[in-house]
Order: sequence, then C-alpha cells, then structure tokens
Amino acid sequence: MAVEIDPSLDYRHWRKDHVSVFPAIHSSFINYSARPDVIAGLREAGFSSFDAINYLSEGGLFRYDAALFSGGGAELDIQKSKAINPSIWNRRPDTVLMSDSGGFQVATGILAPKQYYEMREKITSWQEAISDIAIAMDVPTGSIGNRKAICIDSFDECLTLTKDNFDWQVQNRNPKAARMLNVVQGLRAEGHEGALRWYDEIKGYCDRSKWGDNAFDGWSFGGFAAQNTATALRVIARMLQDGLLGKDGNHRWIHILGVAAEKRVASFTLIQRALRRVLDDDGFTVSCDASSAGLMVGTKQMYYADGPEGVAQRKVLNARWFQPTCGRDCDEHFDPDAKECVVCAFDRQLDFMRAMGTCCLAEHLSFEAYTNLVTLSETKIRDALKEAEEKDLEVDPNLYHLYGTLKPEGYALFTFISQEMFLRKVYGQSAKIVEAKADLVDKLAAALKSETPDSDLAKIKLP
Repeated sequence: MAVEIDPSLDYRHWRKDHVSVFPAIHSSFINYSARPDVIAGLREAGFSSFDAINYLSEGGLFRYDAALFSGGGAELDIQKSKAINPSIWNRRPDTVLMSDSGGFQVATGILAPKQYYEMREKITSWQEAISDIAIAMDVPTGSIGNRKAICIDSFDECLTLTKDNFDWQVQNRNPKAARMLNVVQGLRAEGHEGALRWYDEIKGYCDRSKWGDNAFDGWSFGGFAAQNTATALRVIARMLQDGLLGKDGNHRWIHILGVAAEKRVASFTLIQRALRRVLDDDGFTVSCDASSAGLMVGTKQMYYADGPEGVAQRKVLNARWFQPTCGRDCDEHFDPDAKECVVCAFDRQLDFMRAMGTCCLAEHLSFEAYTNLVTLSETKIRDALKEAEEKDLEVDPNLYHLYGTLKPEGYALFTFISQEMFLRKVYGQSAKIVEAKADLVDKLAAALKSETPDSDLAKIKLP
C-alpha cells in the first residue's frame, strides 16, 4: 500500500519538461535493503522498513521515478539479485530504471575485456530482467592511458572490442524486455580518435533495415562526447541527418553518461526542448546520470544538505553532536542544573537541526535516534580529550571523524538525505538557468535543421 506524502515531496513532475536526471544507486546502498541488521537498526530509529528510505518504493518518504543501477558492482545472477536487492526489483510501476553494462569496470581494470565479453549473456539477461533502459556493452575510450585498464592501448582497440560486444547484443537481445541504447565514445570531436568517427562506425547498430526490432533503439554519450556539449551537439546533428532520431525509428532517447552539473543539465534541457520541436515529438527524452549523491557518503563521508547558502556538501562525521563534548554518557551524567550540560545539549540539538535541514527525514528522525547512527570509539575520544585538556591544546576538529564510523543504517539514511537534497539542488538551480536562457531553444532548433549545422551550432553559446 502506498504511503501518502506531502505533495511538496513528490518530485516526479521535474522530469516532464526538463532533462531526466538518473541518480546512480550504488549496490552498497541497495544491498542493505535485505539485511536483517540494517532493517532492525532502521526500525529502532523509527522507520517501519527500508522502503521508507527508497524513493522508488510505494512507501518512500519522498517520491522520484528514475534511477541508474550499474551491472559493474551488482549481483548478475537474477534469483540471487532478487534476494539481495529486493528494493530494486519491487519498485513502483511508474519508475524507470536504467542499467549500465559495466564498461566503467573495464576502464578501471576491475574487468579485463575478455572477461567482459565472456559475461555478455549474463550481463544482457540481467539488464533485460531488472531495467527498462539498458546501456549497451561499450569499452570506454577512458580506458586508454589508464594504467589500471587491462590490455587496452588504443582507440581502435576500444572500438573493436565494443563492436564485438554490440555484434552479439544486437543479435541476441530481447527488444521487448528493455530499450537498449547505443554508445558514442571518443577522445575528441574529430579525427581518427574522434567521437564523429566512432559514431560513423557504430551507427549501423541502430539501423532497423538491417537488424529489425533488434536494432538498438536510442543513444548514449560517454567519453569526450559526454564531456563536451558542443561535440554532443555535432553528433546529434549527424543523427538527424541520418534519420536516426525520432519516433518513426523509435530512437527517442539520448542519455549523457556521468553528467549532472547544473549548467550542463540546463544545457541539455534546452537541447531536449529544441529536439522536441525539430522532431515534433513531445516524448523525446534527454537524460543524464550522476553518482555523487550516494558515492560520496561511503567514500568521503560527505552528503548533500541544505543551509543558509542553499544545498551544498557537508561532512557526515566531523560533528561533535554525536557525543557530548565531555565524552561522558548523558544517561548517567546529565545534570539539568549544570550550565555546561545545558549549553552542550542546546548546541547538539541545534547541530542536529542543521544536519537534517529541510529534508523529508527531518520530521521522522529523532535526535536520540540520530546520535545512534554512528559507532564511536569512546575510549580513543576520551583519551584524546583528556590529552588536549592536560596539555592545554585545542581539540582536534576532526576528532569525531577520526574515531567515528557510520553504522549501516546510518550510511543508508545519510544516502537517502543526500539523494533528495541533490535532486533539489540540480533541478532547482538548472531550472533558473533554463528560464534565463529560454531564447536559445529557437536558435538551437534552427541550427539543427539548417544545411550547415556545425557552423550554426558553433555560434550558440550554451550555459
């Protein structure tokens, strides 16, 4: 049964006339959805189930309808995945899940190209079972020059390995199971290692006259094509010239991999509006994804939160409010008549309010439950405080960061806060840019339809 939420916490409308932002949901987060200890910890904190902190579920405390899940770190055995990641499999019917194939793991040396190819059947079957949109199995040009990448030394190797994977996928995929997006890579715009050459080499996989319904039915941009908006526009112009965009061929989707900075989200929103006009297709979609909202909680112990200057990143564990500054247990030592206790309690409550901000958890997580989200080494903290006092030194501001660790349920809750506030930030700030630059839609549409799109597009300065 769906939980009723405040309409202001329903963010699904953001995607209607804006680029669709797909936050990357990391396996380390979603794997917790089936762990008994995490669920028990969440219940102790006041949440009935993991669904409360899953915006894709019927019970999510805020609602959004798009996410990306990568096959690189996922369990590819479908039955095991359903047991480990129930929150992904049991998401709301209105949600759209995109699956990455794991090319990033090839670029970073976690998978060798041969391993990647040998996993093609397992990867494709998993993508088709779990997601609505699948990124085809490219070998990113980011592999070149990366010492971690295994046995990849050139653009041509990336292209050849990619085409080997595409050859298999385009012949063996189930087009009724998931939309599959072709991938444009490149190290620059033109030349032997350019995105335009890569596009020419792989555009045939979208040709329905050759592959029928099995042809890839959309596009994604990685590498330089994703990093450089001007290059992406030039490739898009080629796609229009080649008749490989539009509802007639079912090529109605372009995804930009790893892009979610507000200015670029605004730029691609303007491009989406221009393409909808050119193609006379209000359903044409441009999307992008970003991993920062979830990844930085686990790797950098940072999260997105709001404050006086808007939504920004702040540390999870450098705050003293997880434990009284005296280092003693409040249950045993709190004295309501002691000035130091009153001041400490007030400061900690204030910091708690700042940490929660206006996120949807602010009304659902108590101060007591919040302070229990971290495991602190009380002995080390007490010794450090004692040493600072004895030597008349300032207390290290990173003390509670150094000797504190988020519990699994703490990591999950901070990830959920970060996801919500990130979405507010990227949509809120990019919408302001789009409003200020709305006149560019007409110019983009005219340039894309012109006989000299490259030169005409080059005259347009996007945000």
